[in-house]
Amino acid sequence: MPAVLLMVIGISLSAFLFYSMMRSAENGNVVMVILLAVAISIVAFVVTQAMKFHRYKDL
Repeated sequence: MPAVLLMVIGISLSAFLFYSMMRSAENGNVVMVILLAVAISIVAFVVTQAMKFHRYKDL
């Protein structure tokens, strides 16, 4: 069950960051768009590493 919770948190956080990135792009703030894109990739990396750790822990 923790894997499902981790995925839901990761998806919701990524969706919020993506929405914020699109709002920043509409306002023309290039720096925030780049920073939010990096933040999205960090969230994706952390979620995949946690899922990998959770999978190997079960073995």
